[in-house]
Amino acid sequence: MDIKKNNSANTLTKIKVAYADFTASEKKIADYILSHPEEIYKLKISKLAKSLGISLPTVFRFTKKIGFEGFSEFKVALIKDVAVGLNIDIQDSDPDDIVKISKNTVDRICNGLNETVNLIDFDKLLEAVKSIEKAKKIYYFAVSSSISVALDSYYKFVRAGYNCCFDSDIYAQRIFSTQVSPEDLVIGISFSGESKEVIDCLANAKKAKAKTICITSFINSGITKHSDIRLFTAPVQSSFQKVDLPSK
Repeated sequence: MDIKKNNSANTLTKIKVAYADFTASEKKIADYILSHPEEIYKLKISKLAKSLGISLPTVFRFTKKIGFEGFSEFKVALIKDVAVGLNIDIQDSDPDDIVKISKNTVDRICNGLNETVNLIDFDKLLEAVKSIEKAKKIYYFAVSSSISVALDSYYKFVRAGYNCCFDSDIYAQRIFSTQVSPEDLVIGISFSGESKEVIDCLANAKKAKAKTICITSFINSGITKHSDIRLFTAPVQSSFQKVDLPSK
């Protein structure tokens, strides 16, 4: 997926999925904009650069990386997104207000799903579906909080009659990754795309000429380098959910 050419993805989503590729100075810009999107309409490029202690060329490079010709074009696009309420983070509520917390949780999930729809490359998604249909066996590789995602998918496909393999033990996953065949399909799941264990398993599977799919949130993360099909979800976070529930 080329985020620069994705016209359906809104501006803040483009920043999020490209975040891992930014330099330290560019991340300063991204952090500020993601935290204060509603303030961008009154912000001048010179003031932004000065307040963050960065150069004007750095701001221009930042906007180019996410597909805009300059700061003015970027600013107009972001203002449009803010105007229609896209991608704006929901403020945390009083920790004792169960009603607001519940509504905010649902709103965050819905926002993440809406962002993800805009990131879908439907040609790649169809290719993934066809690969699943003809696979002799489907292997899942995941660690940490992604284990629950892999396990959920594993049970669904097993119930649907597919031949699947998943073990939460990473040592078992490494062994499986060296035993796959060219007729098999491998699915690697990593929110950050940088889980070394999952990357290693996909690399082993690629050497064995198995078809590989990754599901992640960052377009140029390590997991994508060993994947034939790359599927992306919107990066999400929540300051009141300390465990990694939003990424699931």
